[in-house]
Amino acid sequence: MRKVVCHADDGLANMKNKLRYGILGTGWMLGKYAEAFRLADDATLMAVASRNLERAKTAAAQHGIPRAHPSYLSLLADPEIDVVINALHNGLHCEWTVRALEAGKHVLCEKPLACSSAEVERMFAAAHAHSRWLMEGFMYRFHPQMAEVKRRVKDGEIGRVLHIRSARTAYGRPNDNPRYWRDAGGGALMDIGCYCVNFMRFFADTEPKSVEAAAHFDEKTGVDFTLSGTLRFDADLNGQFVCSMEAEPTYASEIFGTEGKLLMPHPWMPPAWPTEFYITRHGKTETVLVPVPDIPVGAASSPRPGSKESSTLNLNFMPFALELQHFTRFVRENRAPHYPPDVDAERDSRGNMRTIEALLASAQKGHAAELPV
Repeated sequence: MRKVVCHADDGLANMKNKLRYGILGTGWMLGKYAEAFRLADDATLMAVASRNLERAKTAAAQHGIPRAHPSYLSLLADPEIDVVINALHNGLHCEWTVRALEAGKHVLCEKPLACSSAEVERMFAAAHAHSRWLMEGFMYRFHPQMAEVKRRVKDGEIGRVLHIRSARTAYGRPNDNPRYWRDAGGGALMDIGCYCVNFMRFFADTEPKSVEAAAHFDEKTGVDFTLSGTLRFDADLNGQFVCSMEAEPTYASEIFGTEGKLLMPHPWMPPAWPTEFYITRHGKTETVLVPVPDIPVGAASSPRPGSKESSTLNLNFMPFALELQHFTRFVRENRAPHYPPDVDAERDSRGNMRTIEALLASAQKGHAAELPV
């Protein structure tokens, strides 16, 4: 892996010109974003908030974040924060995103955006009412392999798309994790299956007309531990996926066409650069390498003040950094965020949640569910 080593003054001189972010929550997503900000050239992570001051201070010291807030409201009241990252559990996405928007902050909210379509509508209504931008944090959409795969599929390299298959499975975390709490938006579909749904909708280039799902629901908590589903887009195009919190890790996705197939071994968070995917046509397989994107001059910032971090940057967090740079640019330009190459992020979030709701309803009721046109 190529490593970028930066000098101590690279990022500090331009800090005043950067968009200032604050993050709600001190969970594992904080570490991912903290690394990503070291690769972003137009944004800085200024503050972190927790419901426990000592926890916020510890997290701030660990990641070199200048400010630690003793509550979420305290961070929202900070006049020097421009953008809030909502990295709380799913059940708190709607409440604290709406509060942040009402406080005049733009919001990048971790996936899934909410726990229901009603919550999604409430969140975007708040964004519009307060003239602020809101985007769902699907960082995988910003990895350059996604744009390259989309280009090749759109250019007809595998012919007309017939079928899309996707998977994201892993062994679960301890049972006290919010992913196992029904009222916190827990379950495999909400946590990791949302990626598969998003992927299939992206490459189908349309919304599903109906869905059908089956699931293993935990008797005690009521959340889905494993869920498999079918999305029917048109008469000759459908997709299938599986997501699970109780299975051996699997990540690959495939797109089948009339002239070939395309395999992405790591569509969500590729473990190394260059990233590889494969196109097979008439029995011959082509390996496509996607190199690390160029880092803008001056983007590689040094460890933050007070931080003991190494100045060697971890390029595995580049998709998060590209997501941050994208959202920062659209906020600065006062334009509605789009996922690359040109997908309206607000419309995409609405469509993804409608599909997730229909899949859960199908799994619970045992029959296919139609989606509104």
